[in-house]
Amino acid sequence: MWKVIGDRLSGIRLRLLFLYVGILFAILISVYIGTVYGSYHNYLEEEGQKIQYTVESVLDRLDHDIEQMDYILLDAISDESLISALKELRSEKNMTEKRKYELTNIVSDCIVTESSIRTLHRLSVFTSDSFFVTTNVDKKAYPAKMIENIWWLSKARMKKGEKVLLGPGADPWGRQRAQVITLARLVRDPGKEIGFIEAQLDFEKVREICSVAESFRITVLDENGQIFYTNSGADGTGNQDAMVLDQEERNGIWENPATGKQELVRTAVSSETGLKCLVFQENSFWDSSLGIVWNTGVFAVMSVALLSIILAAVFIHRILKPLLELKQVLERTDLDTLQENGNISISGSKIKEINSLISSFGRMNVRLTDSIRRERSAYQAQMNARFDVLQTQINPHFMHNMLNVIVNMTYEGELQEIPEICNRLSENIRYSTSTREQTVTLQEELGFIENYLILMKKRFEYKLEYELRLGNLEASQILLPKLSLIPFVENAVYHPYYESQSEIIRLIIETGGDSREWYLVIRDNGNGFSEEEIRSLREKMEAYLGQLKNSPSFPGLEIGGMGVINTYARLELFSGGAIRLELRNAPDGGAVVLIKGGDGDVPDSDRRG
Repeated sequence: MWKVIGDRLSGIRLRLLFLYVGILFAILISVYIGTVYGSYHNYLEEEGQKIQYTVESVLDRLDHDIEQMDYILLDAISDESLISALKELRSEKNMTEKRKYELTNIVSDCIVTESSIRTLHRLSVFTSDSFFVTTNVDKKAYPAKMIENIWWLSKARMKKGEKVLLGPGADPWGRQRAQVITLARLVRDPGKEIGFIEAQLDFEKVREICSVAESFRITVLDENGQIFYTNSGADGTGNQDAMVLDQEERNGIWENPATGKQELVRTAVSSETGLKCLVFQENSFWDSSLGIVWNTGVFAVMSVALLSIILAAVFIHRILKPLLELKQVLERTDLDTLQENGNISISGSKIKEINSLISSFGRMNVRLTDSIRRERSAYQAQMNARFDVLQTQINPHFMHNMLNVIVNMTYEGELQEIPEICNRLSENIRYSTSTREQTVTLQEELGFIENYLILMKKRFEYKLEYELRLGNLEASQILLPKLSLIPFVENAVYHPYYESQSEIIRLIIETGGDSREWYLVIRDNGNGFSEEEIRSLREKMEAYLGQLKNSPSFPGLEIGGMGVINTYARLELFSGGAIRLELRNAPDGGAVVLIKGGDGDVPDSDRRG
């Protein structure tokens, strides 16, 4: 019997010995791998910093030269003489040759400056009516006839005066066909096309800038993904380099599909020009450093492994029993027994460290219990914070629309009415920015909307007709989140204006019911909603609300954001589902937005489009 017990204990010790030796050996292997990884990480970091500096240096210098080109363009456009000359050329169809010659000299004086001559290959101004002036004497005999063949004119028109950056290409105006990059703008006054202005920079300057990366492989792409510059030659490697932008990790290591070798890569994107710079370097770590690291690591692992076997055999007996008891305690631990496990003791344990571990486990149980309680309290505070963030989204959007009204009236010369508009706007700003209360009555919200519609009436005059049909006074005292109706009213004003063929915007706002069952209807005479739009909005509202309730962050929120989805979320959080939102189309055309509370329905008379 005693022999069997002795053999059993020896077997356990042997198994534990192998277990701990295996663990320690795994630790040693991990240390070795960690050493290799550390060396590799340092290599990547040092080389990555060099490449990153090159990327940023190239991109900064390219941005500087392109910004200088844009400065010359803007300086020329800001010259009133140039604008006046282009306007006259645009408006006068039967201009004498003498006058056209005079205007040509005026435009030439505006663009022939020290900076344009010193910096640019060419600065040109032309119109779609074949007027052409340039600063470079190298030009073809009849450059004006080529204007209609310039492919980027439509792109410049779409940009509406913003800059258009074009990659390297042959100068279309010159006989020498020099390689240049181009920056162009549509010239407008205001909002009407009166011409184009184009700055060209010698492509040799781009090569000079990128020469700082001659020890690397460099590719620069424009905002459309086309090659702007590459030193990869004509073997198509530049096009393959662009593939790295499709990878999730753009700064790290990738395998070159052309060579099959690993390369270090760093990328950067310019927020000013949209240029994307990619710099590559072959990963040579495994060729140069691995041998040294391998020999040192093998010797260290073997030495420490031998020492580990001896130490494991000495301490295995003392550790066995208390660890098994601790295992049993851990197996019994769940959320219900966390508090009970705070005062655990292991019988027969003579190892101070084990007892300290058990005490730490008990203290951890207490902290976990407190953490769960705090988590539950924080959840309610988080839901309140979500509501506050949603409400802050309204003010910037409303201010933007109101200021646009004042700007438009200034353009149209209606200056006498601006003081009244400012007073009304001041009242609306005071209402919308007040932080004393988050909820208001329906009557207060409708008063704010009526003031808004008065402002819109000043803007659109006869093109806007609206009617407020206010029902039971009791229903007007229900509470709503502040500024929760204005997004629907804004949509009802602007969507018919931009989408419908009707010249007059007709808007009806109607309330009814009482404090238990009430409704509010907003109708317009626009194109209404398509079935696909209604279905998509409903799906997005439900998905958004689900994220809002379950996510620890605020999904998709952005200060200044507006729209049906955010407003639906505010009403849902405020009422807990008691206020419902419906979107439909009126029978005779136009959109209908229905907001209602209680179980009642809208009378048939209130469903009319």
